[in-house]
Amino acid sequence: METLNKKNESGELNIETATKNFKLYIRKIWNASITKYFLAALIILISGLFLYLIHLHIGYQSVSLVFLFIISLLPLLNFKPGPIFLAAVMSALVWNFFFIPPYYTFRIGKVEDTMMFLMYFVIATVSGLLISRIHTQRSLINQRERRTSALYNLTRDLSSSKSLDEVTACALEHLKSTFHAEVVFIYADNDKSLKHMAHPSSTISIDDAERNIAQIALLSSEKVGKFTHNVSSISPFTYFPLYTKSRKYGVAGLLFPEGYTMDSEVESLLDTFIVLITAAVEREYLTELAKNNLMIAESEKLYKTLFDSISHELKTPITTIIGAISSLKDERINGNRNIILQLIDEAGIASERLKRLVENLLDITRLERGNLKLKKEWHSISDLLNSSISRVETENRKSKINCDVNDDLGMLYFDYPLLEQAIINILHNSIEYTSPECQIDVAAKRKSDSIIITISDNGNGFPEHEIKNLFTKFYRIPGTKAGGTGLGLSIAKGFIEAHGGSIKAQNRPGGGAEFIILLPINL
Repeated sequence: METLNKKNESGELNIETATKNFKLYIRKIWNASITKYFLAALIILISGLFLYLIHLHIGYQSVSLVFLFIISLLPLLNFKPGPIFLAAVMSALVWNFFFIPPYYTFRIGKVEDTMMFLMYFVIATVSGLLISRIHTQRSLINQRERRTSALYNLTRDLSSSKSLDEVTACALEHLKSTFHAEVVFIYADNDKSLKHMAHPSSTISIDDAERNIAQIALLSSEKVGKFTHNVSSISPFTYFPLYTKSRKYGVAGLLFPEGYTMDSEVESLLDTFIVLITAAVEREYLTELAKNNLMIAESEKLYKTLFDSISHELKTPITTIIGAISSLKDERINGNRNIILQLIDEAGIASERLKRLVENLLDITRLERGNLKLKKEWHSISDLLNSSISRVETENRKSKINCDVNDDLGMLYFDYPLLEQAIINILHNSIEYTSPECQIDVAAKRKSDSIIITISDNGNGFPEHEIKNLFTKFYRIPGTKAGGTGLGLSIAKGFIEAHGGSIKAQNRPGGGAEFIILLPINL
């Protein structure tokens, strides 16, 4: 059954191909010059035969008017001046030989008939040629209007394209609809080599042999293939290089239908299409290059900012640790237990600060690479907040954090170390950017489907136009004191969102800043 279906499909394809080829053959014969001459002569002969049958009823003078009318219609059927002139000569001879007395001779008996014959010949010839010229000019005007419209539509759509893929798709659509051709685009890796694969938007694929011919077009910067002087008999495609003085961008290959003719007007229009498409492709390449250069500049700026911040953050704890170790070597201090304990505490606080910096850098790397894997277990929200506050107060002994947490919050299924780090980062941010006299409050409450954690202070709050940037990586509010990497809030946001929660920052109505964390109960 499958074989039979394949045979039927093959037979249908063969019939369709044969029909298409037959139509192309008929069109080719119709457009041939010899055909037009033959048809002009045939029309005059058939008209003469018909008029000969009725000329006794209408008179030979009326016959000239009918012939004149027929010749006036020939330009409307796309007859050129040559066939029209042939028709005028033949009609004059037929009229003279068969209709003007004496019959069956080219001699004319009356002077008035001679004058009428000469006038007829001149009028028929001139009017036919003039109408033909008018028709040709109208055809040229229509053709130019279509060309202008096609160029306008292409320019408009290319200018509105916002990426190389959109430019390619737009170019393919217009080339196919305007020139009735299948199109393939192959972009270049460099000035000497095309990419191995054609653009996915291409309407037809090519093999390695055709790709090698397209490579010739790229290297020579000249069109090759059909309708050209280069390898025209080898390839059915016509390849147009997309290049400018500064760079070669690729090749566009067009496969025209069988029997397609390339006149000068079509060739000129196609060349203009290629120039416009190349300009659009170059624009997208330059835009992409500008973006890459901007990205490199921003990366260098970001690298310098990060390097300066990390250098500052590393310098303080390292200096503290080195100072503590140097002091412990002093014999005058070795006997003073209180000073030794104080130095050990300072070294411990500096070590915690150093550890937190390293953890932040590792955490932001995990978030960016998508390597963050949650290890969820059941934990108490109260324990989470109290533990986070305790660790922050250990490092910042002068800070006092008030905690208002209800005991009925219950248990939550989450990754304890990650959410603890998120809370600690937010608390550190509040401490760093408020005065020692400011009060920091932590509160938590349970709603029907979520836990809401609020961390607030009574400091100066945030500039309103900067709130949207608070959670941006490496961002620090302009004018704040030196120090910090700008990673803490970004990491906190990433950890909270990894649990399906959300965080936002806002200014309190009474003054100060506030962070609101929303954690869904069904984590």
